[in-house]
Order: sequence, then C-alpha cells, then structure tokens
Amino acid sequence: MKRILKIIAVTLVSILVLAIVAFFGLYTYYNKKITPSKNVFTERVAYIDPDNSLLSEGFETCQDRIFDYYNPTRATYSTGKYGLKEEVFEAYDHTKYTDSGYLSVRFVINCKGQAGRYVWHESNLDLEPTTLSKNLVDDLVTITTHLKLWNPNVIRGEKVDSYMYILYRIENGKITQIIP
Repeated sequence: MKRILKIIAVTLVSILVLAIVAFFGLYTYYNKKITPSKNVFTERVAYIDPDNSLLSEGFETCQDRIFDYYNPTRATYSTGKYGLKEEVFEAYDHTKYTDSGYLSVRFVINCKGQAGRYVWHESNLDLEPTTLSKNLVDDLVTITTHLKLWNPNVIRGEKVDSYMYILYRIENGKITQIIP
C-alpha cells in the first residue's frame, strides 16, 4: 500500500512540475510574441504628424499639446452621436461596396471646434491590416472631413486641442457600427 501511495505521489508531483514548466514556457513564448520590444512607440497615440495628414494646410492648433479626446470633458459632435450617425448614413451609399472590415479615421479638433490633420487605418474584421476598396475609403474619409460641428475638449474651463477618432465597422459594404 505504501508503494502505491509513493507511486501516486511521484506521479502527481511529476504532473505538477510539467504543468508549471508548460505554463512558464507558454507565458514566455506569448510574452515575447505579443509584447513589443522597447522603444517601438516614439509618439503618443494622440500624435498625428501634420506633414503626413490630410487637410493640415491652414489648420492651426491652439496649444503645442494635443490632449486625449475624453480628458476630462470630452470633445463631442454638436448634434450628438446620433446626429453624427444620421449625417454619415445620409451621405453614405452602401450599395456600391461589398468590403468588410474597419476604417479608423483619426484627426485633431482644435480649441475652436475645427477639425483637421486626418489620417486613417484600414483593417479586416479580425483587426489585421488590410486594404479596403479605394472608393469606399475615399467616400468615408470625405464624409468624415465634412463633419464640421465639433465641440472642443475643455480642461479646467479652457478649450483645448484634442485628437478624435471615428471607427467605422463595415460588413458587406454596410456600416454596422460607428464608434465612439
């Protein structure tokens, strides 16, 4: 009986050791695979290079710093999220497209509520970089740049510059979500 208990104990300890080794092996593998190496990111997420963005010429910011759109009184569209959606859906003809994916349009709203410095990124529904139809991207970027009724962010009672983004989820050419 002691011999059987000894075999069971050795087996359980061996399984435990193997599980620990497997856990740390997988942890190390995935940590190296998904964690970026040091100094990969050279700018904040809010930074949009004025030299490499659309509608930057003549667009002026009020400060040197671009704040986050949600900090603390978020920048908003003057007719609200539903008003923004209504304007987008009114201007967008989904019947011309069959693409699926995300189009993220980022831009700056200055302290006067004016928008400029537009950049965009395209990805598939798994959030992997892809290329959507040029005409679809052109249409949505144009629609986004024509949204003019922005309320600037306010920090401590002062209107400030902030970045903003609009993320379009597109399925078979139809916009199924507009975030935020």
